[in-house]
Amino acid sequence: MTRRDEALVKTISVGDTHGNFYSDSTFGGIAWSPDRNTVVYAAEQPEFAAAKEDDGVIDDDIAGGISDDLTGAVAGVADPRRYALDSDWGETFNGKRPPVLVTIDIAKASIRAIPSIENVSPGQVQFLPEQHDGARRIVFTGYKHDVRKHGIVYCQNRPTALFISDLDGANVDKIAEGSVRSPRVTPSGKGIVYICTPLGGPHAATSELCMYDFASKLTTPLVPIINRPLDKAQTINGTQLPEGFVGLYIDQLPLDPWANPEHTDGRDVMVFASTWRSTQAVLSLDVQNRKLTRHSPVDGTASYSVISVSGDLVVGTKSTPAQPAALVLGRVSQPTDAAQTAIQWHDIGKPHDTGLEWSIIPGDRDSCESIFVHPAKHSSATRYFWTDDKPGSRPLVVQPHGGPHSTYTLDFSPTAAALAQLGFGVLLVNFTGSLGFGQDAVLAQIGQCDTLSLNEIQHAARAVQCSGGGDPASTVYVGGSYSGYTGALLAGTAPGFYRGIALRNPVISIGENAAMTDIPDWCWAELGLEYDFANPPEITPQAFAKMWDASPSRFVDKVVDPMLLLLGASDRRVPHQQSLNYYYRLKAAAKADVQCKIYPDVGHPLDTIEAERDSFVSIARFFAKSLGK
Repeated sequence: MTRRDEALVKTISVGDTHGNFYSDSTFGGIAWSPDRNTVVYAAEQPEFAAAKEDDGVIDDDIAGGISDDLTGAVAGVADPRRYALDSDWGETFNGKRPPVLVTIDIAKASIRAIPSIENVSPGQVQFLPEQHDGARRIVFTGYKHDVRKHGIVYCQNRPTALFISDLDGANVDKIAEGSVRSPRVTPSGKGIVYICTPLGGPHAATSELCMYDFASKLTTPLVPIINRPLDKAQTINGTQLPEGFVGLYIDQLPLDPWANPEHTDGRDVMVFASTWRSTQAVLSLDVQNRKLTRHSPVDGTASYSVISVSGDLVVGTKSTPAQPAALVLGRVSQPTDAAQTAIQWHDIGKPHDTGLEWSIIPGDRDSCESIFVHPAKHSSATRYFWTDDKPGSRPLVVQPHGGPHSTYTLDFSPTAAALAQLGFGVLLVNFTGSLGFGQDAVLAQIGQCDTLSLNEIQHAARAVQCSGGGDPASTVYVGGSYSGYTGALLAGTAPGFYRGIALRNPVISIGENAAMTDIPDWCWAELGLEYDFANPPEITPQAFAKMWDASPSRFVDKVVDPMLLLLGASDRRVPHQQSLNYYYRLKAAAKADVQCKIYPDVGHPLDTIEAERDSFVSIARFFAKSLGK
C-alpha cells in the first residue's frame, strides 16, 4: 500500500508472486532505492500447486500424457516439486519456505522475484548508490547450504557470502565470504561496512568490522578481533581503540546505523551497540578517521541499546536489573578538529523503580563475573520465600545463561526481577566462554563444556553464600538449554547442593541431540571435535562415546534433588525426546521427586504468552514445595 497525506493512493497485490514476508533480522528488512521509486525485500517462495480434486472425468489429453511424459501434470496429483525436500532454517523458521528477494516498482505497480543463486538463501538487502549509467544494484547476504541447512537463529558462524547484483539478478559479484553478514552501504557511497565472525566453531564469538571499497574492490579490517581486553587505549591495524575494549559482539548492525552530525566533512560515522563484559555499550566508529569511541557509562551502571539513528539523533534504551528499559535520546556531535565523536544522552520519561538492588560480583578469574539481583528489603511481596530482613536467610536462585556463548547483561530481566520480588536473591552467572570478555575467553570453553563452567557456577554460588547474600540450605537452580545441561550435570555430580532444580529444554544426551537438533555442529564444536558444514561427520561409536562422557545422562542414577523439566513440544534446537527419556529414567530410579511439563506448539525459548506464564508460576510453586514454604 502507498499513502500520501494520510490517504491511500495505491495498493499492489503480491500474493501471486510470493508467500509470507520474512520479517526477522536474518533475512528480513525492506530496502528503498535512492530515488524512492523501488523497494526490495525478502519473502517466501510461492508454494507449488497442490493436487486438484479428481472429478472422476477422464481427460484423454492428460491420460494420454501419462505414458508420453511422466514429468507433466497428472490429474489428482500435486506439482511434482511440492513435496521435494527443501528444508527450512530450523528453530523459529518452522515450515517457512526458502527466501527470495522481491522487487516492486512503485510507479509502475510491477512486482517480480529476483532469480536466486543456487544453494544460497538471500536476505539483508540494501541498495547501492545509483551507477553513472543509471543502473541500480543491490548488496545482500547469502546464507549457503550446499548439503543441508543448519539452524541459523542465535548462530553467527554460518557459511555466508556478500553478493552485489543488478536489480534483475544479473551480473552477480561475490565481494566477501566466510561468515559475513549485515552489509551497510556508507552514506559517502565509498563502500560497504559489514560484520565478519570466525567460520565454524563457537556459534557466537568476537567479530571483526570490515569495509569493502568500491573503487579499489579491496577489503580493509576496521575493527579487529580482540583476544583479551585492552589494558589501555591502543591503535591496532590503524584503528584507535578505547581502554578496556573487549572486541565486538553483534548479531546484526542497525538497519541504518549512520549518524550525520555537523563538522563530519563527508566522513562516515556509524553508531551501534555491543556486549562489553556484563553490560551492553553504545559505540561509534568514525570510518575515515579510524576511531572507535564508547558512549555509555564505563562504570557499568546501566545497559544501553540502539533502536534507530537519524541525522544527529540516536534513539535507544537504558536499563538495569532493577529498572525496565526506558527510552533515551542521544545527540551526536563532532568536534571541529574531528578528534572524537560525542553523544549526549537525555532520558525520556521517568524510570520505573522496582524496589530491587543489584551488583556485579567478580569471578575467580577475569573472564567471568555475575550479576546479583535481590530485594532491597523485606516486604509483603517477599513474605512467600523470605520471612525476615536478614540477607543470610534469603533463598538463592543460581541462574547461568544458555548458549554457552551468550551473556547476561545489565538489561532488565522480567524473570529475574519477578523472582527477586518474591524474596529470592538471583545470581545471573557469566562463566568463561561468555561473550564480552575477549576471544580467548570464548575459546577457553571449547573442550571443557562439562567441567569449566560447572566449576565457575559453583564458585559463584559459594561466594554469595559465604558473603551472607543467600542461605546455603535454601539454594535452588534455574537453567535452560546449555545452562539446563549444566544444571542436569550438577544434579548428578553435586547432589544435595541445590534444594530444587528447574530446567527448560535442557541438553541431556549430546549424542542423541546430535542426531535430532537443527544445529548438530554444536555437539561437535563444544567438545573440541571437527565439523565440516560441506561434509557433516557421522556419529561414529568413538564420537558418541565422547559425547556420552560429557552428557548428564550418564549421571542419572546419582540424581536425588527435586527436579522440574519444562519442555517445548516443537523445540528444534534441543528436541524434547532426550528429556522425556531422562524423565522416565528418573521416575524409574525413584530417588528424586521429578515433574515434567510439555507445551504443545512451543519452541526452544518457551516464549508464547501461555508458556511463559505457566512456566514461571510452575517454577515458583516448585521452589515453594522444594524449600518447604
